[in-house]
Amino acid sequence: VSLLLSSILVAQTDESVIARIGNEVITAKEFKLRYELSPYIPSDKNIDPDSIKYDFLYSLIAEKLWAKDAEDLGITKTEKFAFLFKPLEEIFVRDALFKIEVDDKVLLSADDINRAIIKSQAKLVTQIVTSNDSSNVYNFYNHLNSSTNFDSLLSTSINLITKDVDILLGTLKDEEIEDSLYSLDVNEFTSPILSEVGWVILKIKNKIFTPIDLNDKQAIDNTKKIILDRRIEKRFREYLNELLAGITINIDPESFKLTFSKIWETIKSKFLVYDASKYFELSESDFNKIHSSLGLSNLKKQIFKLSEKEISIENFLSNLAFNGFSVTQLDSVIVLQKLIQRVKRYVEEQMITEEAYKRGLQLIPQVQNDLRIWKENYLAQIYFNHNLDSIRITDKEVYKYYLENLVNASNIQLINLRLISIKDLDEVSNIFELLKQGKDFGDIIKNYGRTDSLVNNDGETGLKPVLLLGYVGKVASDLKLNEVYGPIKRNDAYTIMQVTERQESNDSSKLSFDLVKDQLRNDLRFNKLNERLTR
Repeated sequence: VSLLLSSILVAQTDESVIARIGNEVITAKEFKLRYELSPYIPSDKNIDPDSIKYDFLYSLIAEKLWAKDAEDLGITKTEKFAFLFKPLEEIFVRDALFKIEVDDKVLLSADDINRAIIKSQAKLVTQIVTSNDSSNVYNFYNHLNSSTNFDSLLSTSINLITKDVDILLGTLKDEEIEDSLYSLDVNEFTSPILSEVGWVILKIKNKIFTPIDLNDKQAIDNTKKIILDRRIEKRFREYLNELLAGITINIDPESFKLTFSKIWETIKSKFLVYDASKYFELSESDFNKIHSSLGLSNLKKQIFKLSEKEISIENFLSNLAFNGFSVTQLDSVIVLQKLIQRVKRYVEEQMITEEAYKRGLQLIPQVQNDLRIWKENYLAQIYFNHNLDSIRITDKEVYKYYLENLVNASNIQLINLRLISIKDLDEVSNIFELLKQGKDFGDIIKNYGRTDSLVNNDGETGLKPVLLLGYVGKVASDLKLNEVYGPIKRNDAYTIMQVTERQESNDSSKLSFDLVKDQLRNDLRFNKLNERLTR
């Protein structure tokens, strides 16, 4: 996201004011940034795009009003806000350094683009011979140079694994290896190469050419992006080596052990969440509990030292909460290994962050503007949760609501929903792309299964009263049959939905109060929250 922010902001220069909220303003530049970063499927495909933009503008105005109230309540001065916001601030500071040291130093020449276009038109049907033992591979290679029958020689060789792979532009991380491979003719092969999977020899079995239209700007841009992204990654690794070379950071074993024990203690009691992949995950409330149970003195303990700066357990925990932490198996060894990986990555990030702060990049206008925008967004979310947490509903109110809306209601609206709820925005984007291609939402959802507590293993709620589906039900009640809508942000995930069935019933006999009171309580809370926030 931070990289996307930079690329979008560079292209925007319109500072014209489109809304005023007291002394605050929303510029066209800020509106365009936020609008483009908000994935959205309209509830009506024929709706006027300007109408969508007006709706979004009003939500942005509301966000700024909520953020102002949050500041007036002193939320920005709380430890909780600092705990949540610090990792985001560091991302923008690191991103500014990335732009200077990586992005601005990677340039493509006309020759680079021409070579990429030539390669993009060829698919290489490649046979890969692999072994972890370099002597096996080199022995096979030496025999190849004196033999004309590749397959025959391969059949007599031992401890070699072979498979066919189609290689396209960008399939390989190493551009030099890719260049050498594309320079080969059919039936020619490479010398042994050390790769991530061991020692490999690659043989070209066939070349399939598919010409591209040089007037197709999208195709050319996609080709350029493959080369640019790979070179940016390479330059980033080079810069990290320059920055981190010769530096040793020691993790305090006692502090790390204490952090691990609290995380394992919490995560082992979690229930299994069924979504795209089965995993045990720490929620925001889990991190709040870990934070509280550690206590102030433990939170301030040093987990490692960077130059003269002490990095505390609380600093690391803040980063962990921001990025999320989950495992696919309830195993203490797996949790420990993943936590070791995360602390290593955090050390690397902190060294980059320190360099960015040394250069004063936190003070440049671009970073300050980014921080202002997303600080308001964070404050609005915290304000929303603050108001929700402060609303109390009595049992008497819930029972009255039950009688009015279920027992004594002349009819009860029932709907069946298909739901996907996922945290990964890349996956949300993938679903949008599939929908644009005309894929059926019902077929898409089969690949995800049960991703939400409201649905079964087929991703459906079954026919249920709208009241019992909470906020999702409220949104769905206004949708047309079979239309796809979303995403809506719920807790830590993004939900995309489709109404597949709608009925009315006056039979509430199966809906006992004890069975539905918790759902009704939540519905009442959100009703009161909406009334308060509207005021």
